[in-house]
Amino acid sequence: MEDGKVIRAFIAVEISAAVRAGLAKMQNVLREAGAHASWVKPENIHCTLVFLGDIFESAAGPLAEALPAAVENIGAFDVEIAGLGFFGTTRSPRIVWAGMAGNTGALGELQQKTCEAAEASGLSPDKKPFKPHLTIARVRSNRNAAELVRAIEKNREITFGTITVQRIVLMQSKLTAAGPEYTAIASIPLGKGD
Repeated sequence: MEDGKVIRAFIAVEISAAVRAGLAKMQNVLREAGAHASWVKPENIHCTLVFLGDIFESAAGPLAEALPAAVENIGAFDVEIAGLGFFGTTRSPRIVWAGMAGNTGALGELQQKTCEAAEASGLSPDKKPFKPHLTIARVRSNRNAAELVRAIEKNREITFGTITVQRIVLMQSKLTAAGPEYTAIASIPLGKGD
């Protein structure tokens, strides 16, 4: 590993195949609004706990080593994936998301512990307030934004199922012309003997 090589990284919770399939179907429904949006590939949908941004590749190893101790007192827990919404305004939605409900306190604790581990490893994680969600689209312009917002409102109460959070994943993100490609650097199970 070169000390000087920079990678883009984040810590995430992955979702189940069943929830992923439901989100993919909803993306197809929302696409019909004709909005100018980039739809997240279903296999890339995840919950970002901590966005690290550009870090030296050499920092990934020490962080991966610090994370197990950070999450050892947090056992596996369930989170319901429910609801649709967006960040931005009705005139200019920016991010379309699926919500996370139930046990968001455990999710918040997990986020806090992973953020503390990143800081203790000498990194500077993004400090925006944590709003648990799954990004399913990034809106690129206001074209057909009203139609998209209507479609989101119509499906606001939808539920996609429950995921069991059993591990966190330190991921590398490579930006390509076809969209980001994610590679797991380390997968860290929750709890002591899991």
